[in-house]
Amino acid sequence: MNENTKHNIFGICVAVALLGAFVGCASAAFNPEGHMGTVVGKDSGNNTFEVRTTHNWSYNGSCGEWQPSTAIMEWPFPNEDALNEIDVDDYVEILGFPEPYGQTICLGKMNSSTEKVITDIYGDPNFLEPYCPSEPLDPPLLGTFTIKYSSTPNCSDCSMCNCEANYTNVTIINEAGQAEVDDHQLYPGQTCTYEGMEYRISITFHSGEAPACPVCNNPCPPGPQPVSNFVIHIKTVTPPPTTPRGDMNHDGIITPADAVIALTIAASGGENYDADIDGDGKVTSLDGLMIMQAAADNIEI
Repeated sequence: MNENTKHNIFGICVAVALLGAFVGCASAAFNPEGHMGTVVGKDSGNNTFEVRTTHNWSYNGSCGEWQPSTAIMEWPFPNEDALNEIDVDDYVEILGFPEPYGQTICLGKMNSSTEKVITDIYGDPNFLEPYCPSEPLDPPLLGTFTIKYSSTPNCSDCSMCNCEANYTNVTIINEAGQAEVDDHQLYPGQTCTYEGMEYRISITFHSGEAPACPVCNNPCPPGPQPVSNFVIHIKTVTPPPTTPRGDMNHDGIITPADAVIALTIAASGGENYDADIDGDGKVTSLDGLMIMQAAADNIEI
């Protein structure tokens, strides 16, 4: 999906017969609704959840902004992962159409109502607010990442306006505008995982659409914007524990057991950087003694 297509107004494709000979594709245009709020109910049997809103996205002629709002709305879950993972008291951003229209295009789960940072996305990430090309996401993704995708249509499975996506190419862009993952190809049902120093991002592509034109159809009729279904999880990576010098068994603390290990290394004439406390290039009984003193809090090493 290109940037121009991404930010077109969401529409409905309607076939119109003219004089019994020509069939075209027209659009009835309207904007998806944007809301933020707390999940207050969950009906797994009917695949729906209720949200008490705190804000709704108000268009102001250019892009828009969040405005205070109070309402109870019922929404369908966009996919089974959301059904299993979204719980009561979660704070979420939703874009789509509540019941009775019943379409959740994108559902973003945040840390909390006071820490508005999106950690999990269900549905189409291209529809998160502010839903305009020149503005950053509001609320942002954890780590201030931008996730883009471009899908290739399967021309054997098309409606007049869109085709099912054969595959999609996902790009993860960091806060500095550099691609952490560039055009990773995913077929429906496949997952890619980015492992960074601070964040881990898992992206599953469930299914999607791509414009039929110009790859499959020519000319291009107006119609609905293609919508795709992803599950994206962004998590903070827990740094590995720091092993202090002299911690020979790597349990995070210095104890007499570490001194015993160091003395064993000294007796065998072995080498070990963590055991060479005095820095003379070899492990001796003095190093073992120093570890014992550190275990007793008599010295720092």
